[in-house]
Amino acid sequence: MSLNLRDFTKATYTFDAVVQRVPADAWERRSPCEEWTAREVLGHVVWGMQRITAGALGHDAPAERPEAESAGDDPVATWNEAMRATLTALDQHGVLDRTVTTSFGTATIDAVLGFYPADLLAHAWDIATTAGQDAHLPADLCERFAVGIAAAGDGVRGPGRMAGPVAVAAGADAPTRFIAQTGRTP
Repeated sequence: MSLNLRDFTKATYTFDAVVQRVPADAWERRSPCEEWTAREVLGHVVWGMQRITAGALGHDAPAERPEAESAGDDPVATWNEAMRATLTALDQHGVLDRTVTTSFGTATIDAVLGFYPADLLAHAWDIATTAGQDAHLPADLCERFAVGIAAAGDGVRGPGRMAGPVAVAAGADAPTRFIAQTGRTP
């Protein structure tokens, strides 16, 4: 197992822990992720997981569709199936070496898993914040991804991506610094 797959798995279970605790009436609330409800944030993540699954299985990526449609009528059930399918698809010999096309170019599945935890962690925070809960983001992943996002600079920022970093107090913990690097106000 690669470090990227370990990080991806840890971030996936962090996201899952948030999703499982969201009350049914919170899915239609506006999230900190501009213009999306919690349901739409989940739909975005589900579509990303479906893309990883397709790449791991050697299939064409699914077409993009409205985020709320991707989340479906039962967001928790939709997430459960997407997570199960992705983790199952990744549990194959040699799958991490397969090459896929992403919005950043061509990469191996392992390389995709190297940056996708940032999306999972940021959106776990979005949904948790919307539902009035703590995301319990892992400090070790937050530390590494905050540094990585800062180093990537403008390459990960702009419309449809992350906003510019938000200032936080000196000595802020790793999850706070990570969220601030994604352009969200912790």
